[in-house]
Amino acid sequence: MSVNPQLVREMLARDQQAAEQLLTLLQQESEILKQRDHEALATLVEAKSEYINILEAHAGERTALLKSLSLPADSNGWLSYMQNQTELTPMISAWEELQQTLAHCKKRNEINGKLIGRSQQTLKRLVNLIKGKTESSELYNAKGGTTNSSLSNTVVKA
Repeated sequence: MSVNPQLVREMLARDQQAAEQLLTLLQQESEILKQRDHEALATLVEAKSEYINILEAHAGERTALLKSLSLPADSNGWLSYMQNQTELTPMISAWEELQQTLAHCKKRNEINGKLIGRSQQTLKRLVNLIKGKTESSELYNAKGGTTNSSLSNTVVKA
């Protein structure tokens, strides 16, 4: 089974453009997370979804084709398919470039995830301080054993 080389070329170009836009948005998201601008973050998430949907739709098309040919439905399967189709071999470099851009997106997304995790921890600590709760710590009791103790001092008492 063969695919239209022009269609593949267009799909790769659209995927590359979507991946580059997504990477730009992920970089912007990183700055927004550092600034804690939650309103801008909501708008950005919607924009990211548009590009993710494009990439997922094309990945689904590639997966369906590869499964119909009993090939592995992953990037290596697609690369193997392209290598075996003489009309598609000139596009292998575009495929590899797309894979690199997607790898950059993944790395940036992981960094943003860590930023979000840190923000959540900070927020949790602040809320606990306002509520007068502290993280529990182990203390020795009168018998020499350890006990978990969470002292509670409200902001009013402090």
